Amino acid sequence: MKYFYQILAISLMMVSAITSNAQCEPDFDFGEAEWGASPDPSVGDQFDTAYVDTPYADIFHVLVPTDASAIDPLFALPLDSVVLLTTVLTDTTTLEVVSLTDIGLDIVCNNLGGSPDPCTLISGAQYCASIEGTPSTAGVYQMTLQVEAFVTVFGVPVAQPYEFSGYILDVIGENTPDGISEVNTTQWNVYPNPATDQFSITGLPSMGTLIISDLSGRIMSDYELRNVPANGVFDAYDWSNGMYVVHVVSDGKRSTKRLLIQH
Repeated sequence: MKYFYQILAISLMMVSAITSNAQCEPDFDFGEAEWGASPDPSVGDQFDTAYVDTPYADIFHVLVPTDASAIDPLFALPLDSVVLLTTVLTDTTTLEVVSLTDIGLDIVCNNLGGSPDPCTLISGAQYCASIEGTPSTAGVYQMTLQVEAFVTVFGVPVAQPYEFSGYILDVIGENTPDGISEVNTTQWNVYPNPATDQFSITGLPSMGTLIISDLSGRIMSDYELRNVPANGVFDAYDWSNGMYVVHVVSDGKRSTKRLLIQH
């Protein structure tokens, strides 16, 4: 049951009551799956990094099942729809709670006209949403989604609340991100994120350097890429809880991702 609502919460990461003339297209290939979400943080996927004063847009796709048993066989009840209650961002440094609007971004959802409210996702179809705007405030933010999933119990729709957190939205305070390679950023991943005692880094280039530091600049790990652990697994048993920065430099270009440690 828990995992079912986690997926539903992920599916609403990009949902809001804001409409837009230019909607995204729900065209992600989920194969034969009955449900799914992209990006998927469980396999290291995250939303693109944003930059202050630079227009930003990223797309989220979700496939909503018709029955909860597609995710949890013990919960064989019809799924009617999922609806976002609220979305909050928590600054990982100051712990200040803000909204997307507070930092210059909005969320636009497309439910294919299945409901007058474009943020109500009806079961049995794929949907998409976009996060877009021009960021005004730098920070590393954790997103928390409070959702209601409506299932049918004895013919009566019942709302099941769930709170999910884990996505990280990284907004860098640079107008022109000099030297950052978008190709490298999308090719390598850090997961799970947040991590506890271990994490993995996959898709690294063969040549260059890898540096992991805390927010004060203290270096936690420093590798030539040809010497990184063969299995790509890194230990963080003795690291303090908090945010860390993973830098990759290869072929004269730099890319950066954030890693949250929570023991």
